[in-house]
Amino acid sequence: MASLLAAMLLTASFAACGGDDPVQAENGSSGENTSNAGAEAGDTAQDDGELVHMVVWSNGDANTEDCEEVSAAITEITSEKIGVEVEVMRGLDAEKMNLALTSGEQVDLMNFSSYTGGISALVSAGMATPLDDLVEEYGQETLALIPAEDLECGKIDGVLYSIPSLKDTARAAGFAMRMDILDELGIDPATIETYDDVHDVLVKVHEAYPDMYPLVPSWGGGGMQEIIPFDNLGDKLGVLEDCNSDSTTVVNLYETDSYRELCERMYQWNQEGLIMPDATTTTENNLLSTVGFCDYENIKPGKALEMQKSYGKEFALIQITDPYKYTEITGGSSFFIPSSSERPDKAMQLWNLMFTDPEISNLFVNGLEGKHWVYTDDTHTFITTPEGMDSTASGYSCVDWSWPNPRITPVWEGGDADLWDQYQTFTEGAVASPALGFQWDSTPVMNQVTACNNVVSKYDTALRWGVLDPAESLPEFIEALKSAGIDDIVAEKQAQLDQWLENRQ
Repeated sequence: MASLLAAMLLTASFAACGGDDPVQAENGSSGENTSNAGAEAGDTAQDDGELVHMVVWSNGDANTEDCEEVSAAITEITSEKIGVEVEVMRGLDAEKMNLALTSGEQVDLMNFSSYTGGISALVSAGMATPLDDLVEEYGQETLALIPAEDLECGKIDGVLYSIPSLKDTARAAGFAMRMDILDELGIDPATIETYDDVHDVLVKVHEAYPDMYPLVPSWGGGGMQEIIPFDNLGDKLGVLEDCNSDSTTVVNLYETDSYRELCERMYQWNQEGLIMPDATTTTENNLLSTVGFCDYENIKPGKALEMQKSYGKEFALIQITDPYKYTEITGGSSFFIPSSSERPDKAMQLWNLMFTDPEISNLFVNGLEGKHWVYTDDTHTFITTPEGMDSTASGYSCVDWSWPNPRITPVWEGGDADLWDQYQTFTEGAVASPALGFQWDSTPVMNQVTACNNVVSKYDTALRWGVLDPAESLPEFIEALKSAGIDDIVAEKQAQLDQWLENRQ
């Protein structure tokens, strides 16, 4: 009897520690998780009073100490609601993401915006967990928030792998201009509507402020927010030229009139001294806070306030295109559950709270009240930085687009009280590409994709910033792309798109 009792106690001890749990071992190694298996494991963990550790990794700068404090505040809530303790990590980039995923480092929820090829590439590499069963059991509240056409942007071959975040799921294209300079020159931003208008303003800035660069990159290395309203169909190597059109014909972007006109305009502006001379080589990411007046920007509600918080200056946004949306805009910069996560059930429960619980969402997005933000008054309508803190020097930066649902968080001072309603109106009014939801699989033409990307890196940035004369260099660029296999890519992408369209009927 004593021996039998000892054996029973030993078995119970192993079960409590989880060391030999076959469900956990299988889920952690294969990536083929099921919600039922996760639920059973989760019930055991909660019954034993043990918290499940979850690592959540997203974009934006934050100090380690601040992340730890935010994690502790989130854990106070999630420990009671779903039996989870949370570890928040920030500063995600492509190199860190690749290292974490390939090394098997624990990550349970991750923003995939830094991963080349997005969710499609992650699925091809076996790094993403299927979500259909998990969402069915733990994410119904979240599903109710996501428009059906947007949800398609997280599916590969009909299987859900990502849930589009409720950020800016559409965009318009244009420019951001420093408001202080416009005021000094007596220019009303409402009068700036076309490229010719923008050109005239840049000329005036160049004449009045010879030490300032009229037009600068959006980020280092010649970064430029896209100004042409095309659907990039995953990688720009074969696009739908205009999202506002019903055409589903895949074309080589670099052969289009839209691209040629952009290059010709930028070459002219460069010849006139309106562009930062080392735009293609600078390593600076915050030029608008120092030597720059204007850059290309994605336009959305609240963008001026977002930029003010980042650069410490007020900006006027000049919209050139109407709002539009395609798969990468709507489904990009969202989260997934890595296949290495040992507890996808708990990850889905936490994800659901990030979408639906205002307190938890606010902690992830904005950080701690009193340290990273404070209410402006007793109405709790707006928040601002605490007294004495520089808005650009917070230990936990607010990068709202990098989290699942900023639309249930407070609005920062300077924005409109109905900002999130404006988001909804903006996205509902956007034109959807006829290929919204299409996911490109480049595997059949991977060699051509690699070769073409090498050609693009040689010509594209220099052409976009007017360093090269398009009359001479654009034909060379196109010919080099053809030699590298761009026509094979366009044909393969067209075939996949046609099949996808047929399957939707």
